[in-house]
Amino acid sequence: MAERIMARDRKRASADATTTTPDASDLLENKLEQLNSLLWCFYGAGDGWFQDAGEAHRENLLWIASDLAREAVALYQESAGV
Repeated sequence: MAERIMARDRKRASADATTTTPDASDLLENKLEQLNSLLWCFYGAGDGWFQDAGEAHRENLLWIASDLAREAVALYQESAGV
């Protein structure tokens, strides 16, 4: 597992600093970092926190993970020109 679990600064990663809007690949990287951190909380700590959270919280957390994955797919398709 990677040591870094937080997304990097929201500054633009590409060399073109003339625009301030992040491109799809920058947004995709942020979404994947967020998803990685969220999933690490589910299981990576191994301390049973996810099981102890209660059914309603577990469902909401899985909903968040699903939304992040769906957004990552859309950003990947946009950045790859699919």
